[in-house]
Amino acid sequence: MKRAFVALALGLTACASAPSAAHADDLDWMSGCWRNDDRSYKEVWTKPEHGYLFGYALNLNGEVTTYFEQTRIELGTPATFNAYPGGFGPSAFTETSRARNTITFANPSHDFPQLITYTRDGRRMTATISRMNGDRAQTFQFRRC
Repeated sequence: MKRAFVALALGLTACASAPSAAHADDLDWMSGCWRNDDRSYKEVWTKPEHGYLFGYALNLNGEVTTYFEQTRIELGTPATFNAYPGGFGPSAFTETSRARNTITFANPSHDFPQLITYTRDGRRMTATISRMNGDRAQTFQFRRC
């Protein structure tokens, strides 16, 4: 009986700490292939699955990759955005806010960027990076590939 209770308690604890399916689906809007208008930048995100979204970004000169970054979002409360620029990292950014079709991550101790915000509007998605105070903001506008 004692073992069954411990197993049940451990199982309930694991379920309580795992992201709920509804919470994980909150970021489904990021999934897919995204490019900027001049096709010099491409970002791809998987669908949320088993607590993660995986992604990558490419800077392109024609068909030649000039820079890449691997990314991973660990779903949870809060979610964590992990960046591996050039394959090195991770640099972790913690979710600071989320609303319908938008999410912001922050890491005040990172050199640049310190804030990362993704927003989806129909067939377009925007990513904005900046310092914590909004300085040096850069916005990337994407359309579906």
